[in-house]
Amino acid sequence: MSDYHHPKGWEPDPNKMGNWRELFESNRRPGGGTAPPPQGQPSGGASGLQHEPDEAEAGPTIDPAQYRPWQLQRGRSRPAMMLDLRRFEERSGLWVGWQVSYPHLIAVEYIGDTMLSLDFGVRQFMIEGEGLIELARHLQSGSVLALHEYAASVWPNGHAGPWIRSIRRLGLPEGGPQMGL
Repeated sequence: MSDYHHPKGWEPDPNKMGNWRELFESNRRPGGGTAPPPQGQPSGGASGLQHEPDEAEAGPTIDPAQYRPWQLQRGRSRPAMMLDLRRFEERSGLWVGWQVSYPHLIAVEYIGDTMLSLDFGVRQFMIEGEGLIELARHLQSGSVLALHEYAASVWPNGHAGPWIRSIRRLGLPEGGPQMGL
Protein backbone atom coordinates (compact mmCIF):
# COMPACT_ATOMS: atom_id res chain seq x y z
CA MET A 1 0.00 0.00 0.00
CA SER A 2 2.90 2.34 0.62
CA ASP A 3 3.83 2.04 -3.09
CA TYR A 4 0.49 3.52 -4.14
CA HIS A 5 1.22 7.18 -3.32
CA HIS A 6 4.50 8.48 -4.70
CA PRO A 7 5.41 12.11 -4.03
CA LYS A 8 6.20 12.61 -7.74
CA GLY A 9 3.29 10.58 -9.02
CA TRP A 10 3.53 8.08 -11.85
CA GLU A 11 6.17 8.68 -14.51
CA PRO A 12 6.98 6.70 -17.64
CA ASP A 13 10.27 4.87 -17.96
CA PRO A 14 12.81 7.44 -19.28
CA ASN A 15 14.69 4.66 -21.09
CA LYS A 16 11.62 4.02 -23.26
CA MET A 17 10.11 7.51 -23.59
CA GLY A 18 13.15 9.81 -23.58
CA ASN A 19 12.93 13.20 -21.90
CA TRP A 20 9.20 13.74 -22.36
CA ARG A 21 9.07 16.59 -19.83
CA GLU A 22 11.10 18.82 -22.15
CA LEU A 23 8.13 18.96 -24.52
CA PHE A 24 6.07 20.67 -21.84
CA GLU A 25 8.77 22.73 -20.16
CA SER A 26 10.26 24.51 -23.18
CA ASN A 27 9.51 27.94 -21.67
CA ARG A 28 11.70 27.12 -18.63
CA ARG A 29 14.85 26.69 -20.72
CA PRO A 30 17.17 29.70 -20.95
CA GLY A 31 16.38 31.50 -24.21
CA GLY A 32 13.06 29.66 -24.58
CA GLY A 33 12.30 27.19 -27.34
CA THR A 34 13.08 23.52 -27.37
CA ALA A 35 16.39 21.82 -27.82
CA PRO A 36 17.07 20.41 -31.26
CA PRO A 37 16.29 16.70 -31.51
CA PRO A 38 19.16 14.26 -31.13
CA GLN A 39 20.84 13.22 -34.37
CA GLY A 40 18.81 10.64 -36.24
CA GLN A 41 15.49 11.43 -34.55
CA PRO A 42 12.70 13.32 -36.32
CA SER A 43 11.64 16.65 -34.90
CA GLY A 44 8.09 17.67 -34.21
CA GLY A 45 7.14 16.43 -30.79
CA ALA A 46 6.01 13.11 -29.45
CA SER A 47 4.45 11.89 -32.70
CA GLY A 48 7.59 12.51 -34.74
CA LEU A 49 5.56 14.43 -37.30
CA GLN A 50 6.52 17.93 -38.25
CA HIS A 51 3.95 20.25 -39.79
CA GLU A 52 5.28 22.33 -42.65
CA PRO A 53 2.78 24.41 -44.56
CA ASP A 54 2.56 23.38 -48.18
CA GLU A 55 1.55 25.42 -51.21
CA ALA A 56 -2.16 24.68 -50.81
CA GLU A 57 -2.21 25.83 -47.18
CA ALA A 58 -0.36 29.03 -47.95
CA GLY A 59 -3.00 29.84 -50.53
CA PRO A 60 -2.69 30.46 -54.23
CA THR A 61 0.07 32.89 -55.09
CA ILE A 62 0.28 35.16 -58.10
CA ASP A 63 3.55 35.37 -59.99
CA PRO A 64 3.88 38.87 -61.50
CA ALA A 65 6.64 37.64 -63.83
CA GLN A 66 4.50 35.08 -65.70
CA TYR A 67 0.74 34.86 -66.24
CA ARG A 68 -0.87 31.52 -65.47
CA PRO A 69 -4.64 31.42 -66.00
CA TRP A 70 -5.12 28.66 -63.46
CA GLN A 71 -3.12 27.14 -60.66
CA LEU A 72 -3.13 23.38 -60.34
CA GLN A 73 -2.68 21.28 -57.24
CA ARG A 74 0.58 19.37 -57.33
CA GLY A 75 0.53 16.05 -55.55
CA ARG A 76 -2.81 14.58 -54.59
CA SER A 77 -2.23 14.11 -50.86
CA ARG A 78 -5.67 15.56 -50.15
CA PRO A 79 -8.39 17.09 -52.32
CA ALA A 80 -8.80 20.83 -52.72
CA MET A 81 -11.73 22.06 -50.64
CA MET A 82 -12.08 25.57 -52.07
CA LEU A 83 -11.74 27.00 -55.57
CA ASP A 84 -10.35 30.54 -55.64
CA LEU A 85 -11.47 32.89 -58.46
CA ARG A 86 -9.56 36.17 -58.73
CA ARG A 87 -9.81 39.27 -60.85
CA PHE A 88 -7.77 42.46 -60.64
CA GLU A 89 -9.69 45.68 -59.99
CA GLU A 90 -7.80 48.37 -61.91
CA ARG A 91 -9.40 51.30 -60.09
CA SER A 92 -8.44 50.17 -56.59
CA GLY A 93 -5.31 48.24 -57.52
CA LEU A 94 -6.56 45.29 -55.43
CA TRP A 95 -7.46 41.71 -56.16
CA VAL A 96 -11.15 40.90 -55.89
CA GLY A 97 -12.15 37.30 -55.56
CA TRP A 98 -14.38 34.53 -54.41
CA GLN A 99 -13.62 31.25 -52.75
CA VAL A 100 -16.28 28.65 -53.28
CA SER A 101 -16.56 25.13 -51.95
CA TYR A 102 -15.39 22.58 -54.52
CA PRO A 103 -17.85 19.91 -53.30
CA HIS A 104 -20.72 22.29 -54.18
CA LEU A 105 -19.75 22.51 -57.85
CA ILE A 106 -22.91 21.24 -59.51
CA ALA A 107 -22.08 21.68 -63.19
CA VAL A 108 -19.50 22.95 -65.64
CA GLU A 109 -20.84 24.07 -69.01
CA TYR A 110 -18.74 25.24 -71.90
CA ILE A 111 -19.23 26.70 -75.35
CA GLY A 112 -16.35 25.85 -77.62
CA ASP A 113 -12.97 26.80 -76.26
CA THR A 114 -13.88 30.36 -75.23
CA MET A 115 -16.69 30.25 -72.61
CA LEU A 116 -17.10 28.22 -69.48
CA SER A 117 -19.66 28.50 -66.69
CA LEU A 118 -19.40 27.13 -63.17
CA ASP A 119 -22.61 26.44 -61.26
CA PHE A 120 -22.36 26.34 -57.46
CA GLY A 121 -26.12 26.52 -56.82
CA VAL A 122 -26.85 30.07 -55.69
CA ARG A 123 -23.61 31.35 -57.23
CA GLN A 124 -22.70 30.98 -60.88
CA PHE A 125 -19.59 32.23 -62.63
CA MET A 126 -18.98 32.91 -66.32
CA ILE A 127 -15.40 32.60 -67.50
CA GLU A 128 -14.39 33.90 -70.91
CA GLY A 129 -11.04 33.46 -72.57
CA GLU A 130 -9.16 31.05 -74.82
CA GLY A 131 -8.04 27.48 -74.27
CA LEU A 132 -10.72 26.80 -71.66
CA ILE A 133 -11.33 23.16 -72.70
CA GLU A 134 -8.09 22.32 -70.89
CA LEU A 135 -9.45 24.14 -67.82
CA ALA A 136 -12.66 22.07 -68.00
CA ARG A 137 -10.59 18.88 -68.04
CA HIS A 138 -8.66 19.98 -64.93
CA LEU A 139 -11.89 21.00 -63.15
CA GLN A 140 -13.29 17.54 -63.84
CA SER A 141 -10.36 15.96 -62.02
CA GLY A 142 -10.67 18.49 -59.16
CA SER A 143 -7.07 19.66 -59.43
CA VAL A 144 -7.65 23.41 -59.98
CA LEU A 145 -6.86 25.57 -56.95
CA ALA A 146 -7.31 29.05 -58.44
CA LEU A 147 -8.41 30.92 -61.57
CA HIS A 148 -6.81 34.26 -62.45
CA GLU A 149 -8.29 36.81 -64.79
CA TYR A 150 -5.63 38.39 -67.01
CA ALA A 151 -4.71 41.99 -66.14
CA ALA A 152 -2.24 43.86 -68.38
CA SER A 153 -1.15 46.06 -65.46
CA VAL A 154 -0.06 42.99 -63.46
CA TRP A 155 1.45 41.02 -66.36
CA PRO A 156 2.80 43.64 -68.80
CA ASN A 157 4.71 40.97 -70.77
CA GLY A 158 1.43 39.59 -72.09
CA HIS A 159 0.36 35.96 -72.13
CA ALA A 160 1.04 32.89 -74.22
CA GLY A 161 -1.32 29.96 -74.53
CA PRO A 162 -4.62 29.71 -72.64
CA TRP A 163 -5.84 32.80 -70.83
CA ILE A 164 -8.87 34.10 -68.97
CA ARG A 165 -10.26 37.35 -70.35
CA SER A 166 -12.93 37.80 -67.68
CA ILE A 167 -14.47 36.19 -64.61
CA ARG A 168 -18.00 37.36 -63.86
CA ARG A 169 -20.34 36.36 -61.08
CA LEU A 170 -23.88 35.72 -62.32
CA GLY A 171 -27.13 35.21 -60.48
CA LEU A 172 -28.41 37.09 -57.47
CA PRO A 173 -26.94 40.44 -56.46
CA GLU A 174 -24.12 40.53 -53.90
CA GLY A 175 -26.66 41.01 -51.07
CA GLY A 176 -28.24 37.64 -51.81
CA PRO A 177 -31.95 36.84 -51.81
CA GLN A 178 -34.26 39.39 -50.23
CA MET A 179 -36.33 38.02 -47.40
CA GLY A 180 -39.90 38.90 -46.56
CA LEU A 181 -41.21 39.88 -50.00
